[in-house]
Amino acid sequence: MKRLNRSRAVLASAALLLALGPVACGSPVAPESVLAPAGNAAATTLTADRGSWNGWHVHDGTAPPYTDETGLTHTGLAIFPQIFEDYATTPSLHAYCPDGVDKGLVGGDGGSKEASGICQNEDNLIHVQINANGAPSPAGWIALPLRPGFTFYYRLTPR
Repeated sequence: MKRLNRSRAVLASAALLLALGPVACGSPVAPESVLAPAGNAAATTLTADRGSWNGWHVHDGTAPPYTDETGLTHTGLAIFPQIFEDYATTPSLHAYCPDGVDKGLVGGDGGSKEASGICQNEDNLIHVQINANGAPSPAGWIALPLRPGFTFYYRLTPR
């Protein structure tokens, strides 16, 4: 029985790492703070008071972008106002993203996608993907036109 429980724990850990992808492997933030369910008192809140934000950016409408003393880079609103009503004026809706989501921030051409990963706000995990038009779309995701040649896809998962 102990062997079965240990196997389940290993599978659960592997599933978590697969679900988080670059967030689990390339971020200084603990995975439990990214996938914290609503009401979890141990969850990290999405404020600049949390300590280091190195390797993260927030889409809070700041122009020009700048990096504050915690390491958090403040950037423009991007496409998020099309997802959330009152996004620009409601800080709890602002999307916090590991820099690895935006492939242009980590160097190279980003491979097959311009963006792919998970951003978050206080209420949702925001799964994002930017594909070239004509590329396969993720099943069950919502599509928003981005600019000629590209489509932004997203899916919300309540925290």
